[in-house]
Amino acid sequence: MNAPVRLPSAVSSLDHNLTLPLLNHSSIYPTEPINNCSVALQYSIVEQIIYLYLMSPLCVIGLILNVINLIIFSDRSFKNLTFKYLRLIAFVDCITSTLVFIYCVTNYTRPRTFNDKYFRVWYLVNVYFPLANITAGCNVLLTITVTIERLVSIRWPMSKQKLFSQNNVLLTLIICFLFPIVANSVNFLVYKVGECNNLDGTKIARTEAYKYFGIFKEILLRFIPICILVCSNCLLLSTVHAANKKFIPSKNARQSATEASITVSLQPLSNGLDTKPINKYISESQSQTDTRSPILPESTTNGDERKTSVPVASKTKMQIRKQQQEKQLTIMLVWISTLYLCGQIPMLFAYPNFVFKDTNKPAYKHYALVVNLLELVTYLANFCIYIKFTTQFRQVFRTKVKQLFFCFFKTA
Repeated sequence: MNAPVRLPSAVSSLDHNLTLPLLNHSSIYPTEPINNCSVALQYSIVEQIIYLYLMSPLCVIGLILNVINLIIFSDRSFKNLTFKYLRLIAFVDCITSTLVFIYCVTNYTRPRTFNDKYFRVWYLVNVYFPLANITAGCNVLLTITVTIERLVSIRWPMSKQKLFSQNNVLLTLIICFLFPIVANSVNFLVYKVGECNNLDGTKIARTEAYKYFGIFKEILLRFIPICILVCSNCLLLSTVHAANKKFIPSKNARQSATEASITVSLQPLSNGLDTKPINKYISESQSQTDTRSPILPESTTNGDERKTSVPVASKTKMQIRKQQQEKQLTIMLVWISTLYLCGQIPMLFAYPNFVFKDTNKPAYKHYALVVNLLELVTYLANFCIYIKFTTQFRQVFRTKVKQLFFCFFKTA
């Protein structure tokens, strides 16, 4: 998720990288002037309710759920490349939820002293603002990568091994983490702790180059990824729909998928007359690729060899199970991408001077609050999607919970 950042009125017009500038309401606490300086931070009662009392608990819940996701996806049974990407997304989301939680607590509570205020503004300038933008960039690139990987897996499976080789995967991960760091490194130089320990903009933040750089970065890290995710989701849905339409089991298909008994002639046994029927298991998918079951020699009691057929029912069940897992994984990715878009598309319209020309109007301020809350809620929904659409995730989760309760009661 992209972290909401508020800026004071003096520099709010300079911010072109963040969604939520600081609202210009007066502090709900009385100021404490010391040499014409105030200890209080500026925020409204509505902002305090949303960020401190609503979003900060959601950040804690999100941190807990993403730690659970990390533990589950670290299980050895999750060998699919898709789960490895999801593990990295959970790791990035853990960092983001921690940053946002500290931001909500430090910027929407009253500082006690000027040193306390200095620490809060310093965290906003040197930690939260640059790092939250970096994790947001990593999140969007990882989401695109895992969506494309799933699309290639089900639409062009023969090309997956080449496209997602070990070297290519490593190169992709380096780009997913290095590019946001480079693109957002300038954010360390944009703001500073000014007079009276207030947030102030540097000379870089007032240049036209920084303004156009912010627009270019917004297009590169938000608009283009939204377009890619929309197209990828449409292709995933069309592929799943075509597969469901093609493999709808009819009555004849069900009968052919069940056990079919076929008599295979054998070489005569010792009496020269006996033959024995052998059951051969044929499924619809197997019959398309293998018209004849493998015939293996088997010794008889008198030393002669006869031909037998190898049952392939177990192989067919494994194929069906694998197809179901791939389908579950694909549907899960569609839901994750869709929810991610639900948070990103409204955030795109919240960009300053894109739809709202005046960011100081109450309409923009309330819209920014709703957008940031919506994005946080959609970000928390990943765990629910994993539980709902992935059987393997549910099974491992139950196992981990049972192990935890067993260890707790054992130590108690």
